[in-house]
Amino acid sequence: MSGWYITMKDLVVLTRDKQALVLLLVLPLLLISIIGMSTGQFLTTSEDIERVKIVVVDQNNGDTSKKLVTQLGQRPELLISSAPSKDAAIEDLKRGDAVLILDIGPKFEELVDEIHMRDIVNMTDGAPAQGLAALDLAISTSPNSGVVGELLEGVLYSLVIKFVAPIAANKNPVTRRWMRSNEEDAATEGDSKPEAITTKVKPKGNIVSQWVVPGFTVMFAFFLINIMARSFMIENDQGTLRRLLMAPFGTLPLLLGKTIPFYLTSILQCSLLFLCGRLLFGMPWGSQPVYLIPVILCTSASAASLGLLLSTMVRTDQQISSYGTTLILVLSALSGCFLPRELSPKMMKQISLFTPHAWSLKAFDNVLNQPQVDIQLVANCCGILLVFAAICFTTGWMRFRKAFG
Repeated sequence: MSGWYITMKDLVVLTRDKQALVLLLVLPLLLISIIGMSTGQFLTTSEDIERVKIVVVDQNNGDTSKKLVTQLGQRPELLISSAPSKDAAIEDLKRGDAVLILDIGPKFEELVDEIHMRDIVNMTDGAPAQGLAALDLAISTSPNSGVVGELLEGVLYSLVIKFVAPIAANKNPVTRRWMRSNEEDAATEGDSKPEAITTKVKPKGNIVSQWVVPGFTVMFAFFLINIMARSFMIENDQGTLRRLLMAPFGTLPLLLGKTIPFYLTSILQCSLLFLCGRLLFGMPWGSQPVYLIPVILCTSASAASLGLLLSTMVRTDQQISSYGTTLILVLSALSGCFLPRELSPKMMKQISLFTPHAWSLKAFDNVLNQPQVDIQLVANCCGILLVFAAICFTTGWMRFRKAFG
């Protein structure tokens, strides 16, 4: 008998353990699907969910206000809709169908006509210095939007000034001549230059590819440590573990044989989660998805090795539940599995680097979300994951030999 037969035996036992399969395979898929549905990205590749939704109440209903709405609607990051009244727009805001209300007052066109180039140039003392109210515009955001709402107001203000500036420039002889000269030059260049070859820009990753799938994949990869520890405990209680120790091979083949089934299960789990992200959310796998393979392999190695170490430290089912679950949750929270690492303070980012999860997330982020994969960064992250795996496996092996030697 060799370690290979132990691996085959544990694989059979693991496939018959429905509770373990549900925890390792079904639960992660279900949780990611629920989160995907809550973000509106379930079974859709629409980019509308990534655009800022603005509802417009046009009380002016003039040519100038219509041009403003049309120009805002041409912005790829904005999704413009209209409402017949302010009350209807507020209802859209409450339902979450919009994040901002732009109220165009009845005097908007008249006030825009009164804007001159000197007002645009002198932003500190001119009419635009009074903000959008100077143009009979009002913005409303959700009360809980906080600083995000203020940023949106600032962005919308700059877009309105960008719209008003050419109108004001046409009223000044100097700037009007300059604008017409530019327009003529642009038309001449357009006639003389050959048609440009356009290339399709790769869409940016969404929240699913940037955080949800990678974060929960890494977290659930380490969920197997509880099941692995429980497998060791059951075999120890039944006496089969000591009988295996009496077989003519050392403890190293035995531990490898016990670890490999969970390692393979972790690889299958990670692969299924990324496949789920692709099928259900249209999640891109990056410009070079082949680099996902070493990251998945090294992440699974870290998880399986940590599971072996935990297996040598617990003796009861209560210890497995308390120690294992606490370890999983603490490491996941520190590393950024629950919230993106980019949102964490600098100190927390430094602390997270003591967890294997953080290095796995860094590698996944580079492969999934960067235009060009930084091979050196991915190699460094995988190397650290393998070092962590080697330390955990070696420590677990030494503890096992001490306990059963």
